[in-house]
Amino acid sequence: MSEPIYFSTNSHPISNPTTQIMRVDLDGGFTVNESIPATDAAKMVLGLMKQEWLADAQCAKIRELQSDVTQLENRLRALWDKLEGERKYYMEQIRRLEEAGDGAIENSYYPDRVKVWYKAKEDKP
Repeated sequence: MSEPIYFSTNSHPISNPTTQIMRVDLDGGFTVNESIPATDAAKMVLGLMKQEWLADAQCAKIRELQSDVTQLENRLRALWDKLEGERKYYMEQIRRLEEAGDGAIENSYYPDRVKVWYKAKEDKP
């Protein structure tokens, strides 16, 4: 077996020989402490990696930017909901105006006005 790579401080849980979870060898392999079940060792190593990762300044900036993106997404959803509500309101107003216009046209004696009304209804967006 080749020489293990130790981290800069021997107090680190991964490299401390008395509480060693695993040893990383020079050839890239690793040896897990036999007294710790492999799944527990993996959880411990991943937990330590996550703890180290979360402390990194670059990762802190990434989390900050992710938070900003989430806030922008929430604002966009709120604006979309507001727009959808307004669209429904105006569609209801258009429907009411069409009904009122249809009722007025039925009692009209002016055929040219009837044509204009139906043309306007067909051309609506």
